[in-house]
Amino acid sequence: MGIEENKEIMRRYIEGFLNNRDFSEADEILHQDYTGSAGGGIKGVDGIKQYLNYMNTVVSDGHWETKEMIAEGDKVSIFQNYTGTFDGVYEGIQGKGQPLSFQIAGVYEFKDGKVHRGLSTAITEWLDFHQQIGVLPSTEEILKNYNESQR
Repeated sequence: MGIEENKEIMRRYIEGFLNNRDFSEADEILHQDYTGSAGGGIKGVDGIKQYLNYMNTVVSDGHWETKEMIAEGDKVSIFQNYTGTFDGVYEGIQGKGQPLSFQIAGVYEFKDGKVHRGLSTAITEWLDFHQQIGVLPSTEEILKNYNESQR
């Protein structure tokens, strides 16, 4: 498959799986040997379905907006904004309905015209994410506490 075909498959992955929570085209989009780095490691088509179903219980209205997509060879790089409401339980932390908004950049790899490796490389704004879910104090609070400790 070519670069434009890989980008179109990526668009279908984002809209179908991530935004619409529709796995009906999974066998057409995902390679049977799919692996992904999200959630500490995902194996297989059923593995990504389970992980995304779990994440949909954490953030019931999550939405991925693609800002930029670049492809070369068998790889597609994507830069996205993620928004939603943290209203479930994530790693033992109960959401309180707080809004989430962060950015992620990732690389997906293709094989035989399908997504073979999801987020083989990813950069996420984890500090911002953990501040939004209430695990870490705001940057302003961190700076205030630091400045007060220097007096």
